[in-house]
Amino acid sequence: MAVAFSSLEQRLLRDVRQLHDYLWDPTWKGNEETLRTSLLKGARDLDAFLRVGGRLRKNVEKLTTPWNREHQGSSLFELLDDAIGLTGAVEFARKGKYREAAVRAQSVVESTSIGVCSAARTFSIVEEWEGRKIDFETYTSKLVDVLNSRFIVNSGQFKRMLNVVHDFGADWDGSASKKEHAMATRAAIDGAAWCVSRSIAIRTMLGEPSKVPEEDFASILETIVDRL
Repeated sequence: MAVAFSSLEQRLLRDVRQLHDYLWDPTWKGNEETLRTSLLKGARDLDAFLRVGGRLRKNVEKLTTPWNREHQGSSLFELLDDAIGLTGAVEFARKGKYREAAVRAQSVVESTSIGVCSAARTFSIVEEWEGRKIDFETYTSKLVDVLNSRFIVNSGQFKRMLNVVHDFGADWDGSASKKEHAMATRAAIDGAAWCVSRSIAIRTMLGEPSKVPEEDFASILETIVDRL
């Protein structure tokens, strides 16, 4: 992984974790202005690294102005978390580090599934899975049951793709050849990007649309996966 991206990734991962806690942990005691400034800088740097023509930077600027929990909601976290996660997966794959790339793609779909659960007001099943009371497949089955009950079309396809990408990262086949790993990793990254894209549409159908325009989000995702 390039040194420039490695440094940027470390900063953004730190700040996105802080953003998560700021938004959802009532005990968070950090400095809000310092966090906002650091997130804006990270977004500008990632936008330049990916060459997405300002789409990432401009959306982050909008989501951080005004700066408050109610204005951002989950959209700022999801945009940055998905962008840095998928970019990290691509950069690992470009260096032939396929297992690390697969794990990154796995993390992206896990986070994406949590966002959909939150939009569907079914966070209890996330707690079941995170508490290791159920496995990932049972968790996604419960999620798709909820989505079906809300008449969300093709929910089963969303579930199957979540599971494929998750399982590829979680159950790594060390016996496969490097060429096989390369092909499957590309498929996993594409699948993770597809899950993010579908999650945006699903949340819109649930009445909880992202504050990032779908066209901008789609363009950012396409630019990231086209780096492979």
